Amino acid sequence: MGTNNFGRDIRALRTKRGMGSRELSRLVGKAETYISQLERGLIKKPDYNTAFEIVKLLGFTESGIDKFLESFYQIKSPLKIAAEAEDVENLDEARAAKIEEMWTQRQEDIDNDQEYHVNNFEKEMVNIESEWMIELIDKLKRRNEEIKMELSFNIDKNAQTFEPVINNLYSLLTSMRKDRGNFNFFVGLFENDLSILSQESKDKILKVVKEEMDEKK
Repeated sequence: MGTNNFGRDIRALRTKRGMGSRELSRLVGKAETYISQLERGLIKKPDYNTAFEIVKLLGFTESGIDKFLESFYQIKSPLKIAAEAEDVENLDEARAAKIEEMWTQRQEDIDNDQEYHVNNFEKEMVNIESEWMIELIDKLKRRNEEIKMELSFNIDKNAQTFEPVINNLYSLLTSMRKDRGNFNFFVGLFENDLSILSQESKDKILKVVKEEMDEKK
């Protein structure tokens, strides 16, 4: 679920609890129109501290807010962002240290047995790349599980609306194994963060797609 849905969900929760948008804006220390703008999608991504306070004021337990914001809206705490950056840095440092160790060993091996060095070095380089690839695959698998969760959430909430969405997504995904054009189309479309587009841009894209589909009918 993207951050654009945060405002929509906040409006639903706020209305359910009988709290006015201006009242909630004041409670989080913002201008009176802040919550209204957030709910209408005019504020694309609230900062973590503001989002945390909003959710807390709407009745969520503080201990579960971090995970809730990250899982559903990709709003991460500064601590989580710093920890992830540190993990990446540590991984890069470890990889650099391993490569440096390999090069040192390589020089020693050359003095003794050049043929041994060539074979062993190539093998070690494969292992280094494999470790890097494993990390990437694990990360993508975790993100895939998050995507499944978001789809399940929307299916539960909007079954009829989401029926053609799921059917058409399935059709496109399964066709990519045989149709390179569909594969390139899918990758080209989603290699961009479409959530940052303005509503005007989204409307233009949908209009073009609708016109193309109408021509095929």
